[in-house]
Amino acid sequence: MFESSGRIIRDGAPLDFKYVPDELIGRKEQTDQLEASFRPLFFSNTPCSAYIYGPVGSGKTVTVMKFSSDMEKAFSKAGKKLDVITVNCRIRNGEYPVLLDLVRYFDRGFPDRGFSSEEMFVSFRRHVSDGCHPVLVILDEADVLLSSPGRDIIYQMTRMDGLKEGASLSLMMISQKPLTALSLDQASLSTFGRDSSVSFNGYSRGDLRAIAEQRARLALYPGAIDDGCLDLIANAAEPYGDARFALEMLEKAANLAETKGDTAIRAEYLQKASGEVHSDYSEAKMEDLDIGKLLILLSVARSLFKNDTVTINHAEGTYAAACEEFGVPARKHTQFYTNVKTLSSMGFIHLEVRNEPGGGRTSILSLTSIPARDLAGLVEDLISKRIKGGADYEV
Repeated sequence: MFESSGRIIRDGAPLDFKYVPDELIGRKEQTDQLEASFRPLFFSNTPCSAYIYGPVGSGKTVTVMKFSSDMEKAFSKAGKKLDVITVNCRIRNGEYPVLLDLVRYFDRGFPDRGFSSEEMFVSFRRHVSDGCHPVLVILDEADVLLSSPGRDIIYQMTRMDGLKEGASLSLMMISQKPLTALSLDQASLSTFGRDSSVSFNGYSRGDLRAIAEQRARLALYPGAIDDGCLDLIANAAEPYGDARFALEMLEKAANLAETKGDTAIRAEYLQKASGEVHSDYSEAKMEDLDIGKLLILLSVARSLFKNDTVTINHAEGTYAAACEEFGVPARKHTQFYTNVKTLSSMGFIHLEVRNEPGGGRTSILSLTSIPARDLAGLVEDLISKRIKGGADYEV
């Protein structure tokens, strides 16, 4: 069981979209913008901020991780210290868990209960001040925090004055949405002006091919993939501009070749992988959904096993059963409908509101590009992993 020929994958790490390579492809302009924004921090310890936004798979997080790592090295080379704290706001959902991560960067034993958000922020501020050197906080998936009352801590972090000499706090926020789509107050918006906003577009075909070639070179044995197969990956990913799609396709094809005992990745393996890696439903994209939305997506998929469309009322009944199956409390109807609209806006499902002949309207749900049973299987596996991993249910 799990025997491998060992002739395809040499090191699987570079096939993960979270892997940070030594060289970034197609993101020099954004890196240069970040460097310009953070020059004052390096040369005069002036707090800086940046808001990074763009679609899934456009390289936002990997660019920020590479830039912050390079900045740490530059500080160290100059005989200075920089602390970098990264928090994923979708995983640490809410003001309290975000603050807990920030405080625990300095105090690993800080209890997870017994303190208010205000008390934790005071503790975090004290640690920043006592360090007497710059601290950079990176909030990934920041739109989750900004859409909740937790946006108040953004204002507090960007107005952290009166620190001890040498201490400062800088902030980077990474989001799929531009600032104009978020409900920030004017004071916080002023911190992230036009000059400190960095936009990411989808990758070009050439960039996607170069990324696939780079990761294949790092992850696979020489000769395990040829130019024709790299072209196939670039062609499949080009309509989406999504590097995650390209890398997931490469990884699945490599694993399939290993399983088959082959000596190289072939077109047939890539074709099969492409069919499994639906861009709209890749595991990488569904990882951005909380358990509540995953359960709704599962209920829609299960409701469509025998039909091309289904009413939202029918899907909600299936949803209640799915919640009971996984031991998760079901959301109220209003929240259910709100999350259905969110999943529709994200491209996971299609929502159509039809006018009925006798009056009234009916909401009709369908899927766009994946068989319902395939989607249900993907979502079931992801929910099970989350629950086994101790993920909280987001309300």
